This record gives sequence, C-alpha cells and structure tokens, in this order.
Amino acid sequence: MPNIIKIPAKNGVTYIYEDKSVWDKEKGYSTHKRKCIGKIGLDGNIEYNEFYKTREKVEKLEKSLSAPAVSKTTLVGQKLIIEKAVKETALRKTLKEVFSKDETENLIALASYFICRGKALSNAESWCEDRAMGSINLASQRVSEILKNLDDDKVNTFFKSWIALQAKGGNQLFDITSISTYGKDNSYAERGYNRDHENLEQINLSLLTSAKSGLPLWYSLLPGSMSDRIVLDFALEMLNKFDINTFTFFSDRGFYSDSNLKNLTSKGIKFTIPVPSSVKWQKEMISEHKLTLRNPQYVIEDKGSIIYGKTVYKMSEYGRTWYHIYFDPARKETLTAAFMQKLQRYKEELDSNKPIEEHKSTYDKYFTIKETPKRGKKVSYNQDAIDEYLNSDSCFWILMSTSEKDTTKALLQYRERNDVELHFDDLKNLADLYRLRGHNEKTIKGKLFIGFLALVILYQLRKDVNDIPKKKRHYWSVNEMLDKVDTYSQIHFIGKYKDIYTVPTANQRTIFDLLNISYSFKGREHNGEEVEPDTLEK
Repeated sequence: MPNIIKIPAKNGVTYIYEDKSVWDKEKGYSTHKRKCIGKIGLDGNIEYNEFYKTREKVEKLEKSLSAPAVSKTTLVGQKLIIEKAVKETALRKTLKEVFSKDETENLIALASYFICRGKALSNAESWCEDRAMGSINLASQRVSEILKNLDDDKVNTFFKSWIALQAKGGNQLFDITSISTYGKDNSYAERGYNRDHENLEQINLSLLTSAKSGLPLWYSLLPGSMSDRIVLDFALEMLNKFDINTFTFFSDRGFYSDSNLKNLTSKGIKFTIPVPSSVKWQKEMISEHKLTLRNPQYVIEDKGSIIYGKTVYKMSEYGRTWYHIYFDPARKETLTAAFMQKLQRYKEELDSNKPIEEHKSTYDKYFTIKETPKRGKKVSYNQDAIDEYLNSDSCFWILMSTSEKDTTKALLQYRERNDVELHFDDLKNLADLYRLRGHNEKTIKGKLFIGFLALVILYQLRKDVNDIPKKKRHYWSVNEMLDKVDTYSQIHFIGKYKDIYTVPTANQRTIFDLLNISYSFKGREHNGEEVEPDTLEK
C-alpha cells in the first residue's frame, strides 16, 4: 500500500499524494512515484480529485460483480498522439504494402518506444505491453530477431513506395554524416574521414529529405572508408532506381570541392551549396561587392530583422551559375558586442596583473603593453588590430547555385537544409547511434530502420505541435506533451460492460484539445466521435 503524504504548495493549498517506493533497476537505487489524489479543503477535510473518485468507482464495480470484470487496463495517452502522426503520414499504410500486419504493428511499436523512452530496444517489452502496442510478445530475444530479420529487399521496397508517396515534385535535400563505432563485428566499420574528429572506425550514413514536406524519405548505410564521391555515386544510382531522376542537391561546406561539383554536373544534378571561407575566389568576390551590398534594393526581411543579399550571374564550368552574396548585420553586431566585451575583460586581467595563459595570443594581437620606471605598466588597445577585425568578412557568405537564380528563394531553400542536420541528430539520438558498441551489421541495419520510422513520426508530431502558438501550448515540446498524457488509460471490461477511461487531467485535456484528439470527460465525448483505443487503426 502506498503512503499518504501532504505537501504544501506555494499557492497556500496543501495537496494529498499517494507515495510509493519503487526500485529502479537501471539506476541501482529506489525512487518514489507520487500521484496527487486531492487536497485539504477550507474545512480541513480531504477533497478527493476526479482521478481518485473514478478509481474508487471502478474498484467498487469490480467487487460488486460475481466474476472479475476488468480484463485489462491500458495506457493509451501516448498511443493516441502517435497514432495521429502515423495516420497523417500514411506510414502504416505504406508499411503494410510490404510487411505483414504483425510486422507492421511491431515496427510501429518499437519506433514509438524509441520516441517516448529513447532506451535500448531490449527493454521495450513491458512498455509496449502496458500500451497495447505491437501484435506479439516483444521480449528482448524477440526484438533481436526482428532487427536481424529485416530483409534489405523489403526495406528497399518500402522506400520505393514511401518516396513515390512523399516526394511529389520539388527539391530533395541530401547530406552525409558518419557514426563512430567501437564494434568489431561489422563489415561497414572502417577508418575514414570522421566528421566528429574521433579516432575511431566509422560508418557512413546518407539521408534524403523532402524540402517540400520536411519528411525524411530514404537513408543508406555505407562503409566508413568510402569518399564523398563514392557515397554520392551510390546514392544517385539508388535514387534513380526509386524513380527520383530530377532534384536539387543541397549540402554543407564540407561537401564543397571541384571534383564533387563536377560529378554532380556530369550527372545532370543541379546544386546549391555554401562556399567555404577559405576559398580564394570567394574572398575576392566578397571584397568586390562588400561596399555596394548595404543598399535598400538588396534588403531581405528575415524574421523581424534584415539580411542583405545580391546575386552575381556567371557561366562557369558547372553551367549557368548564380553566386548569391549575403551579409547579416544583426549577427555582425552581436559578434562585435561580444568581442568588445571580451577585450574589456582581457584588459582588466592585464591591468590587475592576473593574466591567463590561454588568453596570451589575444593579448599579443589586440593589446600593447609598455612599462616605464616612473609610470610602471600601461596597457592599451591595439586599434589597428581591432579595426582589422571590424572590417573582416565575418557574417558575409556566398551560396553557389546552378538551380536557383532568385537571391531570397535561394536563402530560404538552403535554410530548409537545417532539417536534414536535425534529422541526423534525431536519428542518432533515437537509435542510440552516437557511438555504437558491439553491434553487428544486421542489428545496426535493423536499429536504423526502426530509427527512421521513429524519425518520420517525430517530425510530423513536431510539425503539428509547432503549428500551435507557443503560449497557447504553454511552451510544451512534443516530448513534454507525451510525458503529460502517459497516464491517460482505458479500462476494458469482459462481456457486455462498456470500456471506461480514467479522468484526464487539465493538462491532458488541453493537449488533446490542441491536437484535436478524441477523449472522454464527465460523460461527454470531446473533439468529435470517441476513438476507442482497442479499435485504433491496426
């Protein structure tokens, strides 16, 4: 039996909680789980909340029946939210074109576990069982079998259907990252250029995303020693198999090289890519247009601020090419202010004879120090060096494009590429891939596919949530919403008894209303016809 405790709140109300000690196997110590069941009223008596009252009614009903009536209590809150994204993206429908019904439900269940728990899939069994997710027992051994038995041909068939559904015209965004690994039983793990600068074997991972919808479309796994050119050639060949023949290639500065751009051009692929600041001709072009760029005709409104942008057209070895030159004055001012404050702090260090060794190079460049027998040490700023910093090309950059001639559109399109970087981070987090330990090839492939499905669901959920004004949703993120609805439950009775639901909290009702998800409260159905959790789309 849980202990009953009283906790006074800042608003002067004393709340009543059930407090239960629970052993946490992962952390190795006991923790406490508390559930609010009411508060102390003005008369000094306990005023029980709706949750407690409903639970009491259920317990009395169970005792009044001659046979056990309650067959299963299922946590449905998170499932209701995840199902919204699954339906909106038609993910289940596309999976069913390739996988069996049981396989489809298990894949969605494991992807949901990745989103909500983010822990090893071997621990998914009890979580999925409590939420009636998955079609069969998902014990650790069974999960391992699912991962190992994901057939490459089936996965590729899924991608062909998925791309046909989601990539309907428009630009596609493509990028490459690497995953470091300690594992030795993996033919993909090899030495190569490590983008995280770690001295480990790695795996190359490329990802294609729709610029129009933002949804991830396809990924590929390749040995870590392969160069960008080989990875790109493979990706283009695969995309051709998926009937993606025309698209614009977007990538970061790390992909910029003459050989990579010529490779794209030779295959008829248009590109938009930022030019590294170290490239000589980029410095010359910025220097040529720097003084004329700050002009009203080149103003681009940017989220309450402005950016200057102008375009230079040239015929290059890559064909018709537009060089979009940009300058961000707000960022320049921010960096300048931070730089000035830093110099001020460093001068105080020198004046007080408390220099810091790590700051020596800055002292040498931006300060002059003179010492005389009479006046002692005098520290002054090196104005020439400061002027050089202020007049530098920081916050100027060039986007080079063979596909977009409009200055503003090129900037907006390239910014959409940030979705790819976020997808990479999400995928590594969801599938716990930042540093792989002891995973063989088949297991990694299986985890990646589950992670990809989770990425699709998570992106759609974020899109839905971000469409809601922040203040209206109390600044909650997707994960915070999922945590808050976790306790909303369905109680399924045997025989003719109708299912009932636990009383949703105020936060749960707010979340369901904002996402237009059906729920029951005080005998009424909210947000349309009630969706019975046991009849959710299977």
